Amino acid sequence: MKHSRGILVSSLTLALLAFGALPPMKHSAEGFSAVQSETVVEEKEPNDTPRTAQLIPFPRPGEKVIFRGRIGRGDKGSRSEELESFFNQFDFEVGEIQDWIVADPDALGEASPGDGPIPLRITADWGPVTSPQQAQQEADLDFWVGTLVDDQTFFIDGFKALSDIQMATDQRPESWPRRDQPHQAVVLYLQPRGVRTGDGEPLPNDGFARRLVIGIQHFGGPPAEYTVTLENLGASGAEQQAAAGSESHQVDDGFISARFFAGPSGGILLNRFRPSRYPARLVAVSHPFLHFRDLPDPTGKSIRVLVLAGESDRPDAAPPPLDQASVLFDKALPIPRTIEIIGEVIDLPIDPPVTIESGVVYVGFQFPADPIEQTGIALALDPSPAQFLRTYLSTDNGQTWGRPRRDEPFTGLPVFMNADIRATFTFGKAVSSQVVRESPMKGRVLRRASLKPLRIERPGEVKAGEIVGG
Repeated sequence: MKHSRGILVSSLTLALLAFGALPPMKHSAEGFSAVQSETVVEEKEPNDTPRTAQLIPFPRPGEKVIFRGRIGRGDKGSRSEELESFFNQFDFEVGEIQDWIVADPDALGEASPGDGPIPLRITADWGPVTSPQQAQQEADLDFWVGTLVDDQTFFIDGFKALSDIQMATDQRPESWPRRDQPHQAVVLYLQPRGVRTGDGEPLPNDGFARRLVIGIQHFGGPPAEYTVTLENLGASGAEQQAAAGSESHQVDDGFISARFFAGPSGGILLNRFRPSRYPARLVAVSHPFLHFRDLPDPTGKSIRVLVLAGESDRPDAAPPPLDQASVLFDKALPIPRTIEIIGEVIDLPIDPPVTIESGVVYVGFQFPADPIEQTGIALALDPSPAQFLRTYLSTDNGQTWGRPRRDEPFTGLPVFMNADIRATFTFGKAVSSQVVRESPMKGRVLRRASLKPLRIERPGEVKAGEIVGG
């Protein structure tokens, strides 16, 4: 892929993933060592595929897990079917990914983080095995983040990329969130387990997207030694109250699997989010607004942004009817611009910020009443087999709610989709929505990855399904 970096690379970003936590190792275990809140894991072969990935623990809130390995260009590895299919649109190939690690939050038992939210930061650094003076060139590594999918019907190799390519850039060290982003943490959720449909049948793809997988790829240069650090930025008690910072919440897999829809006309699309701690301030809602070649540019057009208060974070929760809801924000905001590269989203500031003392918030947009031929506005949903059950669709102006759905081509069964709607929360000292404005570094880092090679279908309409869960 990187031999064509002039078009794509530095900003193709892979979304990390989020899960959460393992206790510090209080007992001895082969390959593990623990010092205070740090657990170090040394590489152990074979770890050449997602299905043979080396197991590492999850960090508890405030803890780190550090994985240390060694990698070379000729090491045995495996390819990701999904990544190769996506990058084929650009006539690129990703190639073999040599090392794989996996972390399972459910292995914590009663201490598991449930279905989230889990605030994480992932960083990776490396250097040549030989000294810099001896090495003729610098080692070049990429890091691909996703989830382990056991069902080979959907992903033969077992790897499902999550969000965008955050850690396969020209940066060193690599990090997620990237350094050009204002967030200290990215917060993702796990797909609920044991959910049944209204007919009592198990939800298709039950339990997907619950194990974090990271692929480490040696792209060029001499053999390298590397570290991958998983840091859980959750806090508790007094630390939680005092901690400042911001975090970005999402349930989508990013542009790598996005599908755009033009309606239904006047339909309302919301995601349910729960801050990792309280009080929290919602300062922005974000979306990958796109300019389709044969449609008007939506830049400058207004879209209705809604924020509703809620209490329950159960899978079967649903927004209240709009005329009975506690509406925290309801305003038409202009779309400042459209995305230019893969992995980008457009922030719409919530001004003044909305303070959340408890519970959840439903955050999202209303499709314009006018047709897309006039507005150019389409909203993206993620048709991934992973179903987080946090996205809602109303086709009657918020009086009733269902879940946006599609029919799975392999099985013919309905699968509920996740909206590419993200929320930014801040904590600590009072801040304004200025936190989400453009950073000085962003333009330089992101402008290399043009969307022009992508072939995107003309948007259709979303279908509504039932509310399931519980």
